[in-house]
Amino acid sequence: MVKQNKGCIRYVPTGIVGFDEVIGGGLPAERITVVLGGAGSGKTIFGAQLLAAGARDHAEAGLFVAFEESAKAIFENAATFTWNIDSLRSKIEVLDARLSESVVHGGDFDLLGLLAVIGAKAKATGAKRIVLDGLDVLLGHLGDSALARREVFRLRDWLHVSGMTAVITAKAGADEAQAASDYDFLQFMADCVVTMQHRVVAGTALRLIRVAKCRGGAHSANEFPFSITDAGIEVGAGSNTELRHVVSARRVSSGMERLDGMLSGGYYRGSSTLITGAPGTAKTTLAAAFADAASRRKERTLFVSFDEAPEQIVRNVESIGIHLAPHIRAGTLKIYSLRSRVASPEAHVASIRALLREHRADNLIVDPISALAPRSGNADAEGAAVHIVDLAKTQGITSVITSLLGNAAPLTKETPIGISTIADTWMHLAYVVNGGERNRALTIVKSRGTGHSNQVRELVLTSAGITFADVYSVDGEVLMGTLRWQTENEQGRLRKSAKRDAEFRQREAELAVAETKVRAQAVVVEQAVREATLERLKLDRESDVSQTATQNLELLHRRGDDDLRVAPLQKAKRSRR
Repeated sequence: MVKQNKGCIRYVPTGIVGFDEVIGGGLPAERITVVLGGAGSGKTIFGAQLLAAGARDHAEAGLFVAFEESAKAIFENAATFTWNIDSLRSKIEVLDARLSESVVHGGDFDLLGLLAVIGAKAKATGAKRIVLDGLDVLLGHLGDSALARREVFRLRDWLHVSGMTAVITAKAGADEAQAASDYDFLQFMADCVVTMQHRVVAGTALRLIRVAKCRGGAHSANEFPFSITDAGIEVGAGSNTELRHVVSARRVSSGMERLDGMLSGGYYRGSSTLITGAPGTAKTTLAAAFADAASRRKERTLFVSFDEAPEQIVRNVESIGIHLAPHIRAGTLKIYSLRSRVASPEAHVASIRALLREHRADNLIVDPISALAPRSGNADAEGAAVHIVDLAKTQGITSVITSLLGNAAPLTKETPIGISTIADTWMHLAYVVNGGERNRALTIVKSRGTGHSNQVRELVLTSAGITFADVYSVDGEVLMGTLRWQTENEQGRLRKSAKRDAEFRQREAELAVAETKVRAQAVVVEQAVREATLERLKLDRESDVSQTATQNLELLHRRGDDDLRVAPLQKAKRSRR
Protein backbone atom coordinates (compact mmCIF):
# COMPACT_ATOMS: atom_id res chain seq x y z
CA MET A 1 0.00 0.00 0.00
CA VAL A 2 1.32 3.42 -0.97
CA LYS A 3 0.19 6.62 0.76
CA GLN A 4 0.60 10.21 -0.30
CA ASN A 5 2.82 12.32 1.91
CA LYS A 6 2.18 16.00 2.63
CA GLY A 7 4.54 16.84 -0.22
CA CYS A 8 4.90 15.08 -3.57
CA ILE A 9 6.73 12.06 -2.16
CA ARG A 10 4.72 8.89 -1.61
CA TYR A 11 5.59 6.51 1.18
CA VAL A 12 5.11 2.87 2.12
CA PRO A 13 4.15 1.93 5.72
CA THR A 14 6.71 -0.41 7.24
CA GLY A 15 4.52 -2.01 9.92
CA ILE A 16 7.26 -1.29 12.46
CA VAL A 17 5.68 0.21 15.57
CA GLY A 18 6.88 3.79 16.05
CA PHE A 19 9.17 3.90 13.01
CA ASP A 20 6.66 5.34 10.56
CA GLU A 21 6.06 8.17 13.02
CA VAL A 22 9.79 8.92 13.08
CA ILE A 23 10.22 8.88 9.30
CA GLY A 24 7.04 10.81 8.57
CA GLY A 25 4.80 8.04 7.21
CA GLY A 26 7.00 5.25 5.89
CA LEU A 27 9.79 4.49 3.41
CA PRO A 28 9.88 6.42 0.11
CA ALA A 29 7.82 4.44 -2.39
CA GLU A 30 9.59 2.93 -5.41
CA ARG A 31 12.91 4.23 -4.09
CA ILE A 32 15.95 2.75 -2.37
CA THR A 33 16.51 2.71 1.38
CA VAL A 34 19.85 1.60 2.82
CA VAL A 35 19.83 0.15 6.35
CA LEU A 36 23.24 0.17 8.05
CA GLY A 37 24.18 -1.48 11.33
CA GLY A 38 26.56 -3.74 13.19
CA ALA A 39 26.10 -7.38 14.05
CA GLY A 40 22.89 -8.01 15.99
CA SER A 41 21.49 -4.54 15.40
CA GLY A 42 18.35 -5.85 13.69
CA LYS A 43 18.92 -5.11 10.00
CA THR A 44 17.58 -8.45 8.73
CA ILE A 45 14.57 -8.24 11.02
CA PHE A 46 13.86 -4.73 9.67
CA GLY A 47 13.71 -6.08 6.13
CA ALA A 48 11.69 -9.17 6.99
CA GLN A 49 9.19 -7.17 9.03
CA LEU A 50 8.70 -4.77 6.09
CA LEU A 51 7.75 -7.66 3.83
CA ALA A 52 5.56 -9.37 6.43
CA ALA A 53 3.62 -6.15 7.05
CA GLY A 54 3.14 -5.60 3.33
CA ALA A 55 1.79 -9.13 2.83
CA ARG A 56 -0.36 -9.20 5.98
CA ASP A 57 -1.77 -5.66 6.06
CA HIS A 58 -1.79 -4.63 2.39
CA ALA A 59 -1.78 -7.92 0.43
CA GLU A 60 1.45 -6.87 -1.30
CA ALA A 61 3.87 -9.53 -2.48
CA GLY A 62 7.49 -9.21 -1.43
CA LEU A 63 10.87 -10.60 -2.40
CA PHE A 64 13.67 -11.25 0.10
CA VAL A 65 17.12 -11.70 -1.49
CA ALA A 66 19.58 -13.21 1.02
CA PHE A 67 23.32 -12.84 0.40
CA GLU A 68 24.43 -14.17 3.78
CA GLU A 69 21.83 -16.61 5.18
CA SER A 70 19.94 -19.48 3.64
CA ALA A 71 16.25 -19.23 2.75
CA LYS A 72 15.51 -21.90 5.32
CA ALA A 73 17.21 -19.92 8.09
CA ILE A 74 15.38 -16.75 7.07
CA PHE A 75 11.97 -18.45 7.38
CA GLU A 76 12.90 -20.21 10.60
CA ASN A 77 13.99 -16.93 12.18
CA ALA A 78 10.88 -15.11 10.96
CA ALA A 79 8.69 -17.85 12.44
CA THR A 80 9.84 -16.87 15.95
CA PHE A 81 7.86 -13.63 15.68
CA THR A 82 4.09 -13.22 15.85
CA TRP A 83 3.81 -12.42 12.16
CA ASN A 84 2.32 -15.85 11.34
CA ILE A 85 4.89 -16.12 8.58
CA ASP A 86 3.71 -19.56 7.43
CA SER A 87 0.40 -18.08 6.30
CA LEU A 88 2.28 -15.41 4.32
CA ARG A 89 4.63 -17.68 2.37
CA SER A 90 2.48 -17.43 -0.72
CA LYS A 91 3.09 -13.67 -0.70
CA ILE A 92 6.77 -13.65 0.30
CA GLU A 93 9.49 -15.24 -1.81
CA VAL A 94 12.95 -15.81 -0.33
CA LEU A 95 15.76 -16.04 -2.88
CA ASP A 96 19.02 -17.62 -1.70
CA ALA A 97 21.65 -15.48 -3.48
CA ARG A 98 24.73 -16.70 -1.67
CA LEU A 99 27.65 -17.29 -4.01
CA SER A 100 29.16 -20.75 -4.17
CA GLU A 101 32.88 -21.26 -3.61
CA SER A 102 33.37 -22.11 -7.29
CA VAL A 103 31.96 -18.76 -8.36
CA VAL A 104 34.00 -16.84 -5.80
CA HIS A 105 37.26 -18.46 -6.84
CA GLY A 106 36.42 -18.55 -10.55
CA GLY A 107 37.28 -14.92 -11.20
CA ASP A 108 35.37 -11.79 -12.02
CA PHE A 109 31.57 -11.73 -11.96
CA ASP A 110 28.84 -9.14 -12.15
CA LEU A 111 25.22 -8.75 -11.13
CA LEU A 112 23.66 -9.11 -14.57
CA GLY A 113 22.77 -12.75 -14.12
CA LEU A 114 21.53 -12.24 -10.57
CA LEU A 115 19.41 -9.29 -11.58
CA ALA A 116 17.84 -11.35 -14.34
CA VAL A 117 16.86 -14.02 -11.80
CA ILE A 118 15.56 -11.45 -9.34
CA GLY A 119 13.59 -9.75 -12.12
CA ALA A 120 11.96 -13.02 -13.13
CA LYS A 121 11.01 -13.80 -9.52
CA ALA A 122 9.61 -10.31 -9.01
CA LYS A 123 7.53 -10.55 -12.18
CA ALA A 124 6.24 -13.99 -11.29
CA THR A 125 5.17 -12.96 -7.77
CA GLY A 126 4.10 -9.40 -8.58
CA ALA A 127 6.39 -8.12 -5.82
CA LYS A 128 5.96 -4.52 -4.71
CA ARG A 129 8.66 -4.64 -2.02
CA ILE A 130 12.13 -6.10 -2.18
CA VAL A 131 14.84 -6.57 0.44
CA LEU A 132 18.47 -7.24 -0.48
CA ASP A 133 19.97 -8.43 2.79
CA GLY A 134 23.73 -8.32 3.34
CA LEU A 135 24.73 -6.72 0.04
CA ASP A 136 28.14 -5.94 1.52
CA VAL A 137 28.87 -9.72 1.59
CA LEU A 138 28.34 -9.92 -2.16
CA LEU A 139 30.39 -6.79 -2.83
CA GLY A 140 33.21 -8.12 -0.71
CA HIS A 141 33.76 -10.92 -3.22
CA LEU A 142 34.56 -8.38 -5.91
CA GLY A 143 37.78 -7.38 -4.19
CA ASP A 144 37.81 -3.96 -5.88
CA SER A 145 35.95 -0.89 -4.62
CA ALA A 146 35.68 0.50 -8.14
CA LEU A 147 33.98 -2.68 -9.35
CA ALA A 148 31.75 -2.67 -6.29
CA ARG A 149 30.70 0.90 -7.02
CA ARG A 150 29.93 -0.01 -10.63
CA GLU A 151 27.76 -2.95 -9.62
CA VAL A 152 25.93 -0.96 -6.94
CA PHE A 153 24.99 1.74 -9.43
CA ARG A 154 23.94 -0.96 -11.87
CA LEU A 155 21.69 -2.31 -9.10
CA ARG A 156 20.36 1.18 -8.38
CA ASP A 157 19.38 1.76 -11.99
CA TRP A 158 17.70 -1.65 -12.19
CA LEU A 159 15.70 -1.03 -8.98
CA HIS A 160 14.52 2.36 -10.22
CA VAL A 161 13.20 0.78 -13.38
CA SER A 162 11.58 -2.11 -11.49
CA GLY A 163 9.16 0.20 -9.65
CA MET A 164 9.62 -1.72 -6.38
CA THR A 165 10.25 -0.18 -2.97
CA ALA A 166 13.69 -1.49 -2.07
CA VAL A 167 15.62 -1.97 1.17
CA ILE A 168 19.35 -2.78 1.05
CA THR A 169 21.05 -3.84 4.28
CA ALA A 170 24.79 -3.69 4.91
CA LYS A 171 27.17 -3.88 7.81
CA ALA A 172 28.30 -0.61 9.34
CA GLY A 173 31.80 0.54 10.12
CA ALA A 174 33.48 0.76 13.51
CA ASP A 175 31.09 3.40 14.85
CA GLU A 176 28.04 1.35 13.78
CA ALA A 177 26.54 4.42 12.16
CA GLN A 178 28.48 4.59 8.90
CA ALA A 179 28.91 2.10 6.08
CA ALA A 180 32.25 0.36 5.81
CA SER A 181 34.69 2.73 4.12
CA ASP A 182 34.83 0.57 0.97
CA TYR A 183 31.07 0.95 0.48
CA ASP A 184 30.36 4.41 1.85
CA PHE A 185 28.97 5.34 -1.58
CA LEU A 186 25.87 3.32 -0.62
CA GLN A 187 24.71 6.22 1.52
CA PHE A 188 25.05 8.70 -1.33
CA MET A 189 23.23 6.71 -3.98
CA ALA A 190 20.29 5.84 -1.66
CA ASP A 191 17.22 8.02 -1.28
CA CYS A 192 16.88 7.09 2.38
CA VAL A 193 19.48 5.95 4.94
CA VAL A 194 18.60 4.30 8.25
CA THR A 195 21.28 3.47 10.82
CA MET A 196 20.83 0.87 13.57
CA GLN A 197 23.13 0.54 16.58
CA HIS A 198 23.54 -2.08 19.25
CA ARG A 199 25.72 -1.08 22.17
CA VAL A 200 26.07 -1.60 25.92
CA VAL A 201 25.44 1.30 28.31
CA ALA A 202 26.11 0.84 32.04
CA GLY A 203 26.06 -2.92 31.55
CA THR A 204 22.71 -2.91 29.72
CA ALA A 205 22.24 -3.62 26.02
CA LEU A 206 20.74 -0.70 24.13
CA ARG A 207 19.53 -0.47 20.54
CA LEU A 208 19.15 2.83 18.69
CA ILE A 209 17.71 3.71 15.29
CA ARG A 210 18.09 6.92 13.29
CA VAL A 211 16.94 8.18 9.92
CA ALA A 212 20.17 9.76 8.66
CA LYS A 213 18.54 11.09 5.50
CA CYS A 214 15.31 10.80 3.56
CA ARG A 215 15.11 12.79 0.37
CA GLY A 216 11.96 14.77 -0.17
CA GLY A 217 10.30 13.76 3.10
CA ALA A 218 9.90 15.34 6.53
CA HIS A 219 11.49 13.15 9.18
CA SER A 220 13.14 13.29 12.56
CA ALA A 221 16.93 12.97 12.47
CA ASN A 222 17.16 12.13 16.18
CA GLU A 223 18.21 8.79 17.60
CA PHE A 224 15.40 6.72 19.04
CA PRO A 225 15.71 3.63 21.23
CA PHE A 226 14.08 0.48 19.93
CA SER A 227 13.62 -3.07 21.08
CA ILE A 228 13.17 -6.44 19.43
CA THR A 229 10.16 -8.27 20.85
CA ASP A 230 8.13 -11.26 19.75
CA ALA A 231 6.21 -8.78 17.57
CA GLY A 232 9.41 -7.61 15.87
CA ILE A 233 11.03 -4.18 16.05
CA GLU A 234 9.27 -1.55 18.16
CA VAL A 235 10.61 2.00 18.17
CA GLY A 236 10.19 4.43 21.04
CA ALA A 237 9.00 7.34 18.96
CA GLY A 238 7.25 10.42 20.25
CA SER A 239 8.70 12.68 17.57
CA ASN A 240 5.45 14.49 16.74
CA THR A 241 5.48 18.10 17.81
CA GLU A 242 1.71 18.07 18.28
CA LEU A 243 0.64 16.40 21.50
CA ARG A 244 -2.86 14.96 21.73
CA HIS A 245 -4.24 12.81 24.55
CA VAL A 246 -7.60 11.38 25.52
CA VAL A 247 -9.01 13.68 28.24
CA SER A 248 -11.88 12.90 30.61
CA ALA A 249 -13.59 14.82 33.43
CA ARG A 250 -14.66 11.57 35.08
CA ARG A 251 -13.12 10.70 38.45
CA VAL A 252 -11.98 7.30 39.66
CA SER A 253 -11.24 6.43 43.27
CA SER A 254 -7.69 6.10 44.51
CA GLY A 255 -8.89 3.35 46.84
CA MET A 256 -8.54 5.64 49.89
CA GLU A 257 -11.56 7.75 50.82
CA ARG A 258 -9.56 10.43 52.64
CA LEU A 259 -7.14 10.78 49.72
CA ASP A 260 -10.08 11.08 47.30
CA GLY A 261 -11.30 13.98 49.41
CA MET A 262 -7.89 15.64 49.28
CA LEU A 263 -8.03 15.34 45.46
CA SER A 264 -11.62 16.64 45.16
CA GLY A 265 -12.94 13.22 44.18
CA GLY A 266 -9.98 11.06 43.14
CA TYR A 267 -7.84 10.72 40.01
CA TYR A 268 -9.04 11.85 36.60
CA ARG A 269 -9.79 8.95 34.26
CA GLY A 270 -6.90 8.60 31.80
CA SER A 271 -4.55 10.80 33.86
CA SER A 272 -1.08 10.00 35.17
CA THR A 273 -0.25 10.00 38.87
CA LEU A 274 3.31 9.94 40.21
CA ILE A 275 4.02 8.77 43.77
CA THR A 276 7.56 9.46 44.96
CA GLY A 277 9.34 8.74 48.20
CA ALA A 278 12.21 7.03 49.95
CA PRO A 279 12.25 3.22 50.31
CA GLY A 280 9.60 1.99 52.71
CA THR A 281 7.36 5.06 52.62
CA ALA A 282 4.40 2.98 51.27
CA LYS A 283 4.57 3.83 47.54
CA THR A 284 3.70 0.26 46.56
CA THR A 285 0.95 0.20 49.17
CA LEU A 286 -0.80 3.23 47.68
CA ALA A 287 -0.44 1.71 44.20
CA ALA A 288 -1.92 -1.58 45.47
CA ALA A 289 -4.86 0.28 47.02
CA PHE A 290 -5.62 1.76 43.60
CA ALA A 291 -5.34 -1.67 41.97
CA ASP A 292 -7.77 -3.10 44.54
CA ALA A 293 -10.30 -0.29 44.00
CA ALA A 294 -10.04 -0.55 40.20
CA SER A 295 -10.53 -4.32 40.30
CA ARG A 296 -13.60 -3.88 42.51
CA ARG A 297 -14.97 -1.60 39.80
CA LYS A 298 -14.43 -4.52 37.37
CA GLU A 299 -11.75 -2.55 35.51
CA ARG A 300 -8.83 -4.46 34.01
CA THR A 301 -5.56 -3.41 35.63
CA LEU A 302 -1.95 -4.21 34.76
CA PHE A 303 0.50 -3.99 37.67
CA VAL A 304 4.10 -3.98 36.42
CA SER A 305 6.65 -4.48 39.19
CA PHE A 306 10.39 -4.22 38.81
CA ASP A 307 12.51 -6.65 40.83
CA GLU A 308 9.70 -7.80 43.17
CA ALA A 309 7.73 -10.99 42.56
CA PRO A 310 3.90 -10.91 42.36
CA GLU A 311 3.56 -13.36 45.24
CA GLN A 312 5.58 -11.09 47.50
CA ILE A 313 3.50 -8.03 46.61
CA VAL A 314 0.25 -9.92 47.30
CA ARG A 315 1.54 -11.19 50.65
CA ASN A 316 2.87 -7.82 51.79
CA VAL A 317 -0.26 -5.78 51.12
CA GLU A 318 -2.51 -8.40 52.72
CA SER A 319 -0.97 -7.35 56.05
CA ILE A 320 -2.81 -4.02 55.76
CA GLY A 321 -6.12 -5.38 54.56
CA ILE A 322 -5.59 -5.16 50.79
CA HIS A 323 -6.47 -8.48 49.14
CA LEU A 324 -5.27 -8.74 45.55
CA ALA A 325 -5.33 -12.52 45.11
CA PRO A 326 -9.10 -12.72 44.37
CA HIS A 327 -8.73 -10.11 41.62
CA ILE A 328 -5.84 -12.04 40.07
CA ARG A 329 -7.90 -15.23 40.06
CA ALA A 330 -10.84 -13.34 38.53
CA GLY A 331 -8.58 -12.08 35.73
CA THR A 332 -9.22 -8.37 36.27
CA LEU A 333 -5.76 -7.82 37.77
CA LYS A 334 -2.48 -8.99 36.27
CA ILE A 335 0.79 -8.52 38.16
CA TYR A 336 3.85 -8.92 35.97
CA SER A 337 7.35 -8.67 37.41
CA LEU A 338 10.40 -7.70 35.36
CA ARG A 339 14.09 -7.78 36.18
CA SER A 340 15.18 -4.22 35.58
CA ARG A 341 18.76 -4.98 34.50
CA VAL A 342 18.19 -7.76 32.00
CA ALA A 343 16.99 -5.46 29.21
CA SER A 344 17.26 -1.90 28.00
CA PRO A 345 14.70 0.69 29.12
CA GLU A 346 13.08 0.70 25.70
CA ALA A 347 12.84 -3.10 25.74
CA HIS A 348 10.90 -2.78 28.98
CA VAL A 349 8.63 -0.24 27.30
CA ALA A 350 7.98 -2.73 24.50
CA SER A 351 7.16 -5.41 27.08
CA ILE A 352 4.72 -3.08 28.84
CA ARG A 353 3.11 -2.15 25.54
CA ALA A 354 2.63 -5.82 24.69
CA LEU A 355 1.24 -6.56 28.16
CA LEU A 356 -1.24 -3.67 27.90
CA ARG A 357 -2.38 -4.99 24.56
CA GLU A 358 -2.66 -8.55 25.82
CA HIS A 359 -4.51 -7.69 29.04
CA ARG A 360 -6.70 -4.98 27.41
CA ALA A 361 -5.95 -2.87 30.45
CA ASP A 362 -7.96 0.11 31.64
CA ASN A 363 -5.35 1.00 34.27
CA LEU A 364 -1.58 0.73 34.49
CA ILE A 365 0.66 0.63 37.57
CA VAL A 366 4.46 0.75 37.25
CA ASP A 367 6.39 0.21 40.48
CA PRO A 368 8.96 1.77 40.55
CA ILE A 369 9.70 3.42 37.24
CA SER A 370 13.04 4.64 38.64
CA ALA A 371 14.27 1.04 38.22
CA LEU A 372 14.67 1.83 34.51
CA ALA A 373 17.68 3.97 35.43
CA PRO A 374 20.44 1.68 36.76
CA ARG A 375 22.60 4.76 36.95
CA SER A 376 21.25 8.08 38.16
CA GLY A 377 20.43 10.53 35.37
CA ASN A 378 20.16 7.92 32.60
CA ALA A 379 18.74 9.79 29.60
CA ASP A 380 17.54 6.56 27.96
CA ALA A 381 15.58 5.68 31.09
CA GLU A 382 14.02 9.13 31.13
CA GLY A 383 12.92 8.75 27.53
CA ALA A 384 11.43 5.33 28.30
CA ALA A 385 9.55 6.69 31.32
CA VAL A 386 8.10 9.53 29.28
CA HIS A 387 7.19 7.01 26.59
CA ILE A 388 5.25 4.89 29.11
CA VAL A 389 3.29 7.88 30.39
CA ASP A 390 2.56 9.03 26.83
CA LEU A 391 1.56 5.51 25.79
CA ALA A 392 -0.97 5.25 28.62
CA LYS A 393 -2.44 8.72 28.12
CA THR A 394 -2.75 8.27 24.37
CA GLN A 395 -4.89 5.17 24.98
CA GLY A 396 -6.94 6.75 27.78
CA ILE A 397 -5.40 4.42 30.38
CA THR A 398 -5.26 5.69 33.96
CA SER A 399 -1.69 5.26 35.21
CA VAL A 400 -0.22 5.27 38.71
CA ILE A 401 3.58 5.30 38.69
CA THR A 402 5.95 5.17 41.64
CA SER A 403 9.52 6.39 41.77
CA LEU A 404 12.25 6.26 44.36
CA LEU A 405 13.18 9.68 45.65
CA GLY A 406 15.18 10.75 48.66
CA ASN A 407 13.61 12.40 51.66
CA ALA A 408 14.46 15.87 50.40
CA ALA A 409 11.74 18.46 49.98
CA PRO A 410 9.82 17.42 46.85
CA LEU A 411 9.30 21.00 45.75
CA THR A 412 13.02 21.51 45.30
CA LYS A 413 14.10 18.16 43.90
CA GLU A 414 13.13 16.50 40.65
CA THR A 415 12.58 12.79 40.23
CA PRO A 416 15.64 10.83 39.04
CA ILE A 417 14.13 10.19 35.61
CA GLY A 418 12.42 13.54 35.27
CA ILE A 419 8.76 12.59 34.77
CA SER A 420 7.49 14.82 37.55
CA THR A 421 6.97 17.61 35.02
CA ILE A 422 4.66 15.56 32.78
CA ALA A 423 2.69 13.73 35.48
CA ASP A 424 -0.78 15.17 36.07
CA THR A 425 -0.71 14.48 39.81
CA TRP A 426 2.41 14.27 41.96
CA MET A 427 2.27 13.01 45.53
CA HIS A 428 5.33 12.76 47.73
CA LEU A 429 5.79 10.46 50.72
CA ALA A 430 8.40 11.35 53.34
CA TYR A 431 9.59 10.27 56.76
CA VAL A 432 9.16 12.51 59.81
CA VAL A 433 11.57 11.50 62.60
CA ASN A 434 10.72 12.69 66.11
CA GLY A 435 10.71 11.28 69.61
CA GLY A 436 12.74 8.25 68.58
CA GLU A 437 10.22 7.24 65.89
CA ARG A 438 10.00 7.47 62.13
CA ASN A 439 6.53 8.09 60.71
CA ARG A 440 5.17 8.65 57.21
CA ALA A 441 3.73 11.88 55.81
CA LEU A 442 1.99 12.55 52.47
CA THR A 443 1.97 15.79 50.49
CA ILE A 444 0.17 16.52 47.22
CA VAL A 445 2.78 18.53 45.36
CA LYS A 446 0.53 19.20 42.37
CA SER A 447 -2.66 17.97 40.73
CA ARG A 448 -3.54 19.58 37.42
CA GLY A 449 -7.14 20.68 37.05
CA THR A 450 -7.96 19.74 40.65
CA GLY A 451 -8.58 21.87 43.70
CA HIS A 452 -6.40 19.74 45.96
CA SER A 453 -5.42 19.95 49.60
CA ASN A 454 -2.18 21.73 50.46
CA GLN A 455 -2.01 20.11 53.90
CA VAL A 456 0.47 17.49 55.00
CA ARG A 457 -1.22 14.30 56.19
CA GLU A 458 0.16 11.56 58.41
CA LEU A 459 -0.07 8.18 56.66
CA VAL A 460 -0.94 5.38 59.07
CA LEU A 461 -0.82 1.71 58.08
CA THR A 462 -2.67 -0.80 60.21
CA SER A 463 -4.12 -4.28 59.78
CA ALA A 464 -7.47 -2.56 59.15
CA GLY A 465 -6.14 -0.59 56.18
CA ILE A 466 -4.73 2.82 55.29
CA THR A 467 -5.74 5.99 57.10
CA PHE A 468 -4.73 9.63 56.77
CA ALA A 469 -4.62 11.84 59.83
CA ASP A 470 -4.35 15.61 60.06
CA VAL A 471 -0.82 16.54 61.00
CA TYR A 472 -0.54 17.53 64.67
CA SER A 473 1.54 20.65 65.24
CA VAL A 474 2.68 22.11 68.56
CA ASP A 475 4.61 25.39 68.64
CA GLY A 476 5.46 24.97 64.96
CA GLU A 477 6.77 21.41 65.42
CA VAL A 478 5.04 18.53 63.60
CA LEU A 479 4.36 15.56 65.89
CA MET A 480 3.45 12.04 64.82
CA GLY A 481 3.25 8.55 66.27
CA THR A 482 3.82 7.93 69.98
CA LEU A 483 5.06 11.45 70.67
CA ARG A 484 1.85 12.80 69.19
CA TRP A 485 -0.19 10.39 71.35
CA GLN A 486 1.67 11.44 74.49
CA THR A 487 1.34 15.14 73.71
CA GLU A 488 -2.33 14.83 72.80
CA ASN A 489 -3.02 12.95 76.07
CA GLU A 490 -1.13 15.49 78.17
CA GLN A 491 -2.88 18.38 76.47
CA GLY A 492 -6.18 16.57 76.91
CA ARG A 493 -5.49 16.19 80.64
CA LEU A 494 -4.61 19.89 80.90
CA ARG A 495 -7.77 20.82 79.03
CA LYS A 496 -9.89 18.71 81.39
CA SER A 497 -8.20 20.26 84.43
CA ALA A 498 -8.71 23.76 83.07
CA LYS A 499 -12.33 22.90 82.33
CA ARG A 500 -12.88 21.72 85.92
CA ASP A 501 -11.28 24.91 87.29
CA ALA A 502 -13.44 27.05 85.07
CA GLU A 503 -16.57 25.15 86.09
CA PHE A 504 -15.67 25.61 89.81
CA ARG A 505 -15.09 29.35 89.40
CA GLN A 506 -18.34 29.66 87.50
CA ARG A 507 -20.23 27.86 90.29
CA GLU A 508 -18.68 30.15 92.89
CA ALA A 509 -19.75 33.19 90.93
CA GLU A 510 -23.25 31.81 90.50
CA LEU A 511 -23.54 31.22 94.30
CA ALA A 512 -22.28 34.74 95.03
CA VAL A 513 -24.87 36.19 92.67
CA ALA A 514 -27.60 34.10 94.31
CA GLU A 515 -26.47 35.26 97.77
CA THR A 516 -26.51 38.87 96.66
CA LYS A 517 -30.00 38.45 95.28
CA VAL A 518 -31.17 36.98 98.61
CA ARG A 519 -29.63 39.89 100.51
CA ALA A 520 -31.21 42.36 98.16
CA GLN A 521 -34.59 40.73 98.62
CA ALA A 522 -34.16 40.92 102.47
CA VAL A 523 -33.42 44.65 102.26
CA VAL A 524 -36.54 45.13 100.16
CA VAL A 525 -38.61 43.24 102.70
CA GLU A 526 -37.12 45.21 105.61
CA GLN A 527 -37.81 48.47 103.80
CA ALA A 528 -41.41 47.44 103.21
CA VAL A 529 -41.82 46.56 106.91
CA ARG A 530 -40.43 49.89 108.04
CA GLU A 531 -42.54 51.80 105.58
CA ALA A 532 -45.61 49.96 106.83
CA THR A 533 -44.69 50.75 110.45
CA LEU A 534 -44.27 54.43 109.61
CA GLU A 535 -47.64 54.50 107.90
CA ARG A 536 -49.26 52.82 110.86
CA LEU A 537 -47.73 55.33 113.27
CA LYS A 538 -49.04 58.20 111.16
CA LEU A 539 -52.54 56.75 111.08
CA ASP A 540 -52.46 56.10 114.83
CA ARG A 541 -51.47 59.72 115.51
CA GLU A 542 -54.25 61.07 113.32
CA SER A 543 -56.74 58.74 114.99
CA ASP A 544 -55.63 59.92 118.48
CA VAL A 545 -56.12 63.62 117.55
CA SER A 546 -59.59 62.99 116.20
CA GLN A 547 -60.57 60.94 119.18
CA THR A 548 -59.32 63.63 121.61
CA ALA A 549 -61.38 66.36 119.89
CA THR A 550 -64.46 64.24 119.97
CA GLN A 551 -63.98 63.46 123.63
CA ASN A 552 -63.58 67.20 124.46
CA LEU A 553 -66.81 68.11 122.74
CA GLU A 554 -68.57 65.34 124.48
CA LEU A 555 -67.18 66.62 127.79
CA LEU A 556 -68.47 70.17 127.18
CA HIS A 557 -71.84 68.89 126.24
CA ARG A 558 -72.08 66.92 129.37
CA ARG A 559 -71.18 69.99 131.43
CA GLY A 560 -73.99 72.04 129.84
CA ASP A 561 -71.76 74.80 128.66
CA ASP A 562 -73.50 75.64 125.46
CA ASP A 563 -71.29 78.54 124.47
CA LEU A 564 -68.19 76.68 125.18
CA ARG A 565 -69.71 73.71 123.50
CA VAL A 566 -70.59 75.51 120.26
CA ALA A 567 -67.24 77.22 119.74
CA PRO A 568 -65.08 74.07 119.97
CA LEU A 569 -67.56 72.24 117.86
CA GLN A 570 -67.30 74.78 115.06
CA LYS A 571 -63.55 74.76 115.43
CA ALA A 572 -63.54 70.97 115.19
CA LYS A 573 -65.68 71.13 112.04
CA ARG A 574 -63.32 73.55 110.45
CA SER A 575 -60.35 71.33 111.29
CA ARG A 576 -62.09 68.35 109.71
CA ARG A 577 -62.65 70.34 106.55
